[in-house]
Amino acid sequence: MERDVRMDAANGECKFQVSCEAGSAGHSRVGTESLSVRIGQRVLTEGGQEMWDSVVVSCQEREDGALGIKVMIFHPAWEEGRQIAFIESRPRQTAGEVPILAINTGRL
Repeated sequence: MERDVRMDAANGECKFQVSCEAGSAGHSRVGTESLSVRIGQRVLTEGGQEMWDSVVVSCQEREDGALGIKVMIFHPAWEEGRQIAFIESRPRQTAGEVPILAINTGRL
């Protein structure tokens, strides 16, 4: 069954947009004020097979108006997840004052 849910985030009302292509399950594109996406995959543990959320992407607006996207990875052997990227935009500031996107993939 193909599902197609669309909302154009380019109109300025939404802070974030996510597009998903999910094979035979369909595809969608949604614009929203905040967002959290978990990507899981099947793993084999001592207890058998299970779905494990390996990647979590969370997006939110900060108090200063900056929009941030945080990318975390998870492993069953780790005590905690690890942040591998932070991407920030400041759409309220004048072009040229700040970078269009600030991307941090260093030690987070």
